Amino acid sequence: MPAEHRALFALEPLAIRPVCTQTVLEPLMPEGDTLFRIAAALGPALEGARVIALELPRSERRCDALVGRRIERVEARGKNLLIFFDEGTVLHTHLRMSGAWHIYREGERWKRSEATATAILAVPGYVAVCFRAPIVRLLRASALRGDRLLGGLGPDLLGDGFDAAEALRRLRALDEVPLGVAIMDQRVVAGIGNVYKSELLFRRRLDPFAPVRAYSDEELSAMLDLGRRLLQANVEPRDPSGAYRGPTAHYLHTRTTRAGFDRGRRPVSVYGREGRACYDCGAAVQMRRQGTMMRSTYFCPRCQPGRAAPAPAETAAPAGSPSAETALPDGSEPSVP
Repeated sequence: MPAEHRALFALEPLAIRPVCTQTVLEPLMPEGDTLFRIAAALGPALEGARVIALELPRSERRCDALVGRRIERVEARGKNLLIFFDEGTVLHTHLRMSGAWHIYREGERWKRSEATATAILAVPGYVAVCFRAPIVRLLRASALRGDRLLGGLGPDLLGDGFDAAEALRRLRALDEVPLGVAIMDQRVVAGIGNVYKSELLFRRRLDPFAPVRAYSDEELSAMLDLGRRLLQANVEPRDPSGAYRGPTAHYLHTRTTRAGFDRGRRPVSVYGREGRACYDCGAAVQMRRQGTMMRSTYFCPRCQPGRAAPAPAETAAPAGSPSAETALPDGSEPSVP
């Protein structure tokens, strides 16, 4: 390694921690579109750069071996963020409901307290900080396919090679599970959380509480197609100039699932609107909790009437398919947001 690089990498790690002077609320519950935006924001600053410091404050694992290594790419997979290093290590974070990634210029004051940092990654000119992430770990890229948290992820709704037929097959393997729970199973499709679940099922007029078998393949395929289009409508390609837009600019987006909305006004149809009038029919939007994790589902009882399910078929789920009794790829239960 050149001497000038060695000197750079020997910088005191505390220099990357300017005192926090304010707090910030990230308005978007992390779902597939959020992670895509985070990757697009971090990528220009990190990709191709060499690591000055990497710390995982809540982990006992030392990261010294990664100092001086080059970051190859930053990638979103469903609701997971992966940062790949040139020697084969991957930094994996899952934000669940409260985590956030910020990207700061060197010396810029942080918007959150250092006490909540769960990963700190410094490269020349920038510091990327992950706050309050419940899952932060290092693993080998060669182990991703068989990893208990990542290896079983379903097709990514924002992935270039989204496999709709495979997603439908995986959804059919959960025929006895309520649709609102099944569509949150990250082994079926990766990227859908509470917001898109509620909005997607409302847009397709589907009863969240009916089992998957109540719906035809055509209905389920149309739902998956709309889900992909809704997420795609809420992301944007990376800025080819790589211009820095601020620590949290990737969160300054009004997520919308409604066509023709005025920005900042009525961007969603039912999510978070319990007791308010449905924009389409005037009935009061309701909220019920689903699954063993009791996740919230918002719906309109008039636009999404109850669906009677046919008698269950006596068939076994295909080998390798998800089932309601097994854990999800992130180690949680089927309705992790």
